[in-house]
Amino acid sequence: MTKNILEVDGLVQYFDRSRPFLERILTRARDMRVHAVNRVTFDVKEGEVFSLVGESGCGKSTTARTIVRLIDPKEGRIIFEGQDIAGLDQRQLLPFRPRIQMIFQNPYASLDPRQKVGEMIMEPLLFHGIAANRKEANARMIELLDMIGLHPEQAGRYPHQFSGGQRQRLGIARALATSPRFVVADEPVSALDVSVQAQVLNLMMDLRERLGLTCLFIAHDLSVVRHISDRVAIMYLGFIVEQGNRDDIFDAPLHPYTEALLAAAPSLEKRFIHVPLFGDVPSPLNLPTGCAFASRCPRRIGRCRDERPQLRESGGRRVACHLV
Repeated sequence: MTKNILEVDGLVQYFDRSRPFLERILTRARDMRVHAVNRVTFDVKEGEVFSLVGESGCGKSTTARTIVRLIDPKEGRIIFEGQDIAGLDQRQLLPFRPRIQMIFQNPYASLDPRQKVGEMIMEPLLFHGIAANRKEANARMIELLDMIGLHPEQAGRYPHQFSGGQRQRLGIARALATSPRFVVADEPVSALDVSVQAQVLNLMMDLRERLGLTCLFIAHDLSVVRHISDRVAIMYLGFIVEQGNRDDIFDAPLHPYTEALLAAAPSLEKRFIHVPLFGDVPSPLNLPTGCAFASRCPRRIGRCRDERPQLRESGGRRVACHLV
């Protein structure tokens, strides 16, 4: 049986937002909290691609950055290869850094414009002691450039001398430099042209097969998610509302939000009737007491506004909905 490489249990992330000084004086109100990730729980099995999907602002990227500890979690556990890393300080995290790497969304901002790409790839090898010297690091760097389809002589160039697709390939090479066990890909193709997206996705799938990578894939493009994923979790306002195997989610969604998301996606084959959603997403400053989707759900019932549904097993997947 395939074991879990990552287990996220009850993850909470919020950000304090200061009120204007005069408002605090007049109302005696405390600073507000932006609730970005709300009791998120899921696991990622060794060798699979697990995708987090949802609208912009639903908490996908914040979840990813919290898991790799770029942001400290407020509550919950992050169990990587059997050890909870949620409470470790930066020094204690150092042994885990080579094993957990991240591919960022924007290749224009994630690469240092003042550093040659060869040095950029060699840097983590030397810092973590993976390469004993610069000669070994240079050999590994050339191997990685070949792996992503670039030439060794391009190692002396700066990021601005590459196209967008090539920069994202360099971001992938940098993430793979330390031979990680687990990679978080935060919308790695959303900033690229459609033709370039296909090239980068095919590269990632090839590297997954060749290196046996496990990946947490963050995206809002459902066609990309269906192409690359094994299992999928749907997020809304920081909550996971449905989670299961890719084909189950795409062929027979159970949560009304999942169904609306799939129906609204551009497709030549329409399987679901598009029912327009009215109203706005509730504010993360003031979460609703009941279901987060109740104010926009066309099938809501009375208890939806008063009682928050919990993720429960149903039909081989987990769903947070009173109607299921």
